[in-house]
Amino acid sequence: MNYKTKSAFLVACTLAFGVASAPQSALSGECDVTPPLQQTGLPRPIELGVSGGNIHSVLKFKKERGCFSGTLGSMVQDSNDVQYILSNNHVLADQNNAKPGQLIVQPGKVDVECAKSPSNAVATFTSAVKLKFGGPANTVDAAIAQVEEGQVSPEILFIGGISSSVASPEIGMQVLKMGRTSCLTSGVIAALDANFPKISYSDNPKRPKSARFIDQLVVTGNPSTPIFGAGGDSGSLIVTDSDCPQPVGLLFAGFSNGNVIANPISSVLSALGVSMVGSCSDTLAPGIQGLAAADMGLSTEVVALSKSVRDRHENQLMNIAGAVGTGIGAGDQPGQAAIVVYVEKMSSQAQAAAPKDIEGVPVKLIESGAPFAY
Repeated sequence: MNYKTKSAFLVACTLAFGVASAPQSALSGECDVTPPLQQTGLPRPIELGVSGGNIHSVLKFKKERGCFSGTLGSMVQDSNDVQYILSNNHVLADQNNAKPGQLIVQPGKVDVECAKSPSNAVATFTSAVKLKFGGPANTVDAAIAQVEEGQVSPEILFIGGISSSVASPEIGMQVLKMGRTSCLTSGVIAALDANFPKISYSDNPKRPKSARFIDQLVVTGNPSTPIFGAGGDSGSLIVTDSDCPQPVGLLFAGFSNGNVIANPISSVLSALGVSMVGSCSDTLAPGIQGLAAADMGLSTEVVALSKSVRDRHENQLMNIAGAVGTGIGAGDQPGQAAIVVYVEKMSSQAQAAAPKDIEGVPVKLIESGAPFAY
């Protein structure tokens, strides 16, 4: 989420949660304009991957008031061909608090000085997968809002049309995303089956609030765009870097270094009972696009075996000093997977406690910072 308040102290607090100004790492020259196009009111029908959120997205800190926004990510439809905007629960539903029928506006309130502008509505909130805080496992942070006729295009800004068929995520797969804050960026899927016991959802550091997520994707930037995402990019659709991009994941959280955490898109669609709305034709057979992952030589069997080892020893791994999560990534040898342990800060204690391998599967420590909802 991207926040705005009138209090200098509170603004400083929100910046500490990673919602600083847009990173200068975008692929597209259009991302360099001021103000960024995706943060402005776009002609209708709007393309997606742009600023938006619930018209009631309000923050309250004692006497101070503010607002927040995220990204209107993509278009989906139900079995009756009713179309919806897909984004996160915490973007469209304000962490389980929205009521059906509330207006979803573009741009989001942060980009209109927190003004409440019904004329900016492009959809109405419909439903969300309930977020569970304080311990129970979540697999998705997702919500949908029914589009208003003529207000929304299925295309994504600077990406264009996408496929209606989804891609199975693979370690090493090259991907793109378009988001409200960091605009168009490229990256690579660095880990599968990632578990994070505590992802922060607090907009007030004095009032901690966290949710546990399992079976997530971790995406890192490329050398040309080291920052893949930032606060305000929540709700962005992650797609394969191909002629007719295939959906892979739904961005919802990440770290201050620009690496992100995403729900596998198949889990999102299943939880909401919807399918993607495509507007381009696949020129390659299903499963062929995005095959940079095959260069890693990682079979699904190797990844599954490494996951089972991680699962058996996860408690031990999470006792490493500063550990915030685990996942399955690439090892140092071709065809080799590794158990990745994300630590908030690399320390001698963490390095001393981490085993070099478990049951023959290498263990890697990665300094990530603490994960938080974007």
